[in-house]
Amino acid sequence: MAGFMCDIVTPRARLVSEEATLVVVPGVEGEMGFLAGHAPLVSVLADGEVRMSAADGEVRRYALQGGYVEVGDGKVIILADRALPSADIDVAQVRERLAAIEAELATLSEQEAAKTTLPADKAWCDVQLKVAQAA
Repeated sequence: MAGFMCDIVTPRARLVSEEATLVVVPGVEGEMGFLAGHAPLVSVLADGEVRMSAADGEVRRYALQGGYVEVGDGKVIILADRALPSADIDVAQVRERLAAIEAELATLSEQEAAKTTLPADKAWCDVQLKVAQAA
C-alpha cells in the first residue's frame, strides 16, 4: 500500500515524523481516516486516540488533546495541544494526577474552576487512561 508522511506536532516538539499507510484521528464529529491520495482537508480535532499504521506494518497509538489536522501534498500534519505515545503513558501516575485534580475541583465552584486549567487537565488524564486501556 502506498505511504505518506505523518507528522504529529505539539507546542513543545515534533513528536512523530514518519511514513504511514493509514492515519485515524478523533474529529469533533467522529473519527476520520486518511490513506495516500486523500483530498486536501483541514479540520478541528477532538480529544482522543490517534492510530497510525506505520510503513513497517506496526500500529502506533497516541493520546491526543485538541488541535487540528491538515491533509494535503502527500502528508498528514496533526497539530495537537498535547500528544503522547501510548507506550509512554504511566497509568499509575495519571490516576494519581487525576485524583489530585478531582480533589481540587471539588473545592471550587463551577465559575472558579472555569478560570483554571483543571478541567482541561482532567480531560487530558481521562484521554490518557482511555488510550492506555485500549492498547
